[in-house]
Amino acid sequence: MDISVLYSSTVDLTALLLGVMGMLIPLIVRDTDKWWRNYCVFFFIAMTLKSASSLISLISVIYWNNVPLETALNFINALCSSAIIPMLTLYILHCCSEDLWKSHLWRVILILWGIGFAALIADLLTNMFFYIPSSDGTVKPRYFVLVYLSVTVTGLIINVIALIRRRKKLSRMQIIVILCYLLAPVSLMILAVELMLFADQGKRYLDQKAELAKQKASNAVLQMRPHFIYNTMTSIYYLIEQDADKAQQVTLNFTDYLRRNFTAIAKEGTVPFSAELEHTKAYLSVEQMRFDDKLLIELDTPYTDFRLPPLTIQPIVENAVKHGIDPDLDPLHIAVHTKKLKNGTEIIVEDTGPGFGVIDSGHPHTALSNIQERLEMMCRGTLTISERDGGGTVVRLYIPDKKQ
Repeated sequence: MDISVLYSSTVDLTALLLGVMGMLIPLIVRDTDKWWRNYCVFFFIAMTLKSASSLISLISVIYWNNVPLETALNFINALCSSAIIPMLTLYILHCCSEDLWKSHLWRVILILWGIGFAALIADLLTNMFFYIPSSDGTVKPRYFVLVYLSVTVTGLIINVIALIRRRKKLSRMQIIVILCYLLAPVSLMILAVELMLFADQGKRYLDQKAELAKQKASNAVLQMRPHFIYNTMTSIYYLIEQDADKAQQVTLNFTDYLRRNFTAIAKEGTVPFSAELEHTKAYLSVEQMRFDDKLLIELDTPYTDFRLPPLTIQPIVENAVKHGIDPDLDPLHIAVHTKKLKNGTEIIVEDTGPGFGVIDSGHPHTALSNIQERLEMMCRGTLTISERDGGGTVVRLYIPDKKQ
C-alpha cells in the first residue's frame, strides 16, 4: 500500500474513532448545558460521517472500484464538510451571546451554505459528483464544484472576520477551538471540541460548587446555636434587674454581633481579616459578659493585611466556646494568632478545652467542614485540626498569597 494512502487511512480512522467517542461523551456526561450537548452531538455525527465516508471511499478505490458507492460517499463527505462553516458561525455567535435569528452574520452564512448545498446536488445530478467519466481522456469543467468551493472559501473568510471583530468577547479556549475549525485537520478539530466539552463540564462543576458554597454561607446564619441566642436573651433579662448597665452593654454587643453576622452573610466574595476579626470580637464580648471570668481571650494578630471568606474565624471560636465552657472546670482560654509566612498567612485558633474529634453527637462538624470547603474554593486555603499540647484543640488555617 502506498505511504500516502496509508497516512490518509490512518488519519480518517483516527478521526472516526474520536468522532464515535465524542458522540458517547454527551450521553455519559448528562449534567451539561442543553444547547452545548445538542451542538456537540450534531457536530460529532457530522464529523463521524465525514471520516467514515472518506475512509470507506478510500478502501473502495483500492479494492472494489465501485463508482456509485464512491459517488455517494464523496457526496456525504462534501456535505458534512460544508456543515463545518455554519457550525463554526453558530459556535461564535453562541460564545458571544448574540441572538441567532437577529444576526446578519448567521443569515449570510445560511444563504452561502444553501448555495453550496444546491451546487452539490446539481453536480451530483449532472456529473456523478467527483467522478468524471472520460472516454477520450479529457476532463469536463466542474462548474458546480467551483461554486461549492467558492462559497465554502467565502464562508471561511467571513468567519475569520467575525472572529477578529469578536475576539475580545471570546475566551482563550474558545479562540483555540475556532482556530482548530479553521486550520486543523478533522481529527484535531474533533479533539478540540471534545476538550471544550470537558472544559465546559469542569466549569459547570466548579460553578455548582461555588453556588453550593454560597448557599452554605447564606444559610450559615441559621447555624447560629439556638441555645446561644436563648441564653443571651435570658442573661439580658436577669441583668436588667441586677445590673442595668451591664445589661445595656450585653444588648449592644449582641446587636453588633447579629449585625455583623447578617452583613457577613450578604458578602459573596472574600472580606478583609480585620472585618472578620471585629465580628469575632463582637461574638466574644457577648460570651464574656455571660461567663465572666470563665472565658479568657487572647488576640495576637499583628498581621491583618489579607482577605478570607466571611464567617471563617467566628464559627471556629464559637465552636471552641461551645465545646470548652464548663462551670466545673478551669476557665477556657481561647487564643487567635496570625503569622505571615513566606508565601501566605497562617491563622491559629487554639483553646484549652477538653478537645473534640470529628464527630459531634453523631454528626460531623458541619460548620468546620463548611469553612474548609469555602476556604479551599475561594482562597485555595487549607484548614487542619489537631490536639493541643496539654489539652484542647488547635485549628490552623493557611491562606496563600494571591500571586501563589
